[in-house]
Amino acid sequence: ARIFSDGRNPKDGSSLAMMRREPRAARKRRDRYLQCQRKLITLLITSGLMPKAEGERKRLEHLAPYELRAKALDAAIEPFQFGRVLFHLNQRRGFLSNRKTDKADKDDGVLKQAQKRLSEALIRDGSRTLGEFLHKRLQAGDGARFRISGVGTKAEHEFFPTRQLVKDEFFALWDAQKTHHP
Repeated sequence: ARIFSDGRNPKDGSSLAMMRREPRAARKRRDRYLQCQRKLITLLITSGLMPKAEGERKRLEHLAPYELRAKALDAAIEPFQFGRVLFHLNQRRGFLSNRKTDKADKDDGVLKQAQKRLSEALIRDGSRTLGEFLHKRLQAGDGARFRISGVGTKAEHEFFPTRQLVKDEFFALWDAQKTHHP
């Protein structure tokens, strides 16, 4: 018979494998993210929305994505520019939870209040999409990033974009560009 020593830290009772598990989980998350990004780029290339040459794709990185997102609602943009817009939306699409507890309509949470403030700001500003709203903020010198004030449980979000806003923008852009590029 063999007796194994306890697999826990004697001071706080945490698992000794935690030091390996957390970095491994972070690596796996990053690998999945990069794999999805490569799949999207491949799909955009085969659809003619991204250039095949990597150098040409790198040049697209210097385009102003928020300006393109606002412009694409009203005017035709080039297919490669539209590919850049789609890639940008993918990068900032937000977190999609599959938890059943998140489905509850609790409007008292910090993030729910920030989401509500953003929806009200979109209406007040007259912006049709999140991208158009962010483009107007950039032009006004406010920046496209939403800041957090406070720390920990006292943290307050200025605005918090939902994944649904990004999804709605995707369909609005798709419908607008469909008329220009059948």
